[in-house]
Amino acid sequence: MAEPGGTAVRKRFIVLGLAAAVSAFFGAAVMARPVGEVRFSIQNGGSSDLSAFSLSRPTSEAWGMDRLGGAAIAPGGSTVIVLQPSLGGCLYDMKASFTSGGDARLFAVDVCRLNGAEIILTD
Repeated sequence: MAEPGGTAVRKRFIVLGLAAAVSAFFGAAVMARPVGEVRFSIQNGGSSDLSAFSLSRPTSEAWGMDRLGGAAIAPGGSTVIVLQPSLGGCLYDMKASFTSGGDARLFAVDVCRLNGAEIILTD
């Protein structure tokens, strides 16, 4: 004679366990959000030339390379920034430096949500 609810209960726990494992896997995949190319514009809304634009991971101590490649952006001008976020995530810190000596900093920006957007930076 079978235990009351024995087989049915075991099957239910197996199904629930599999559902939890699949949910955890897909949840982690969504958080990492591997994406292809991300493009967004930066516009110089300041009163002096934008001389450098750098990105770094929020956990990094140093800023990354100058994404403008040494070219300045005059007030009112803009350029497109192209990134390929890795599996490390979509969060980046941003630093824009102006010839006036001022800078603009944005922290923990989700660049994956910026695709096609424009950021206006001021000194």
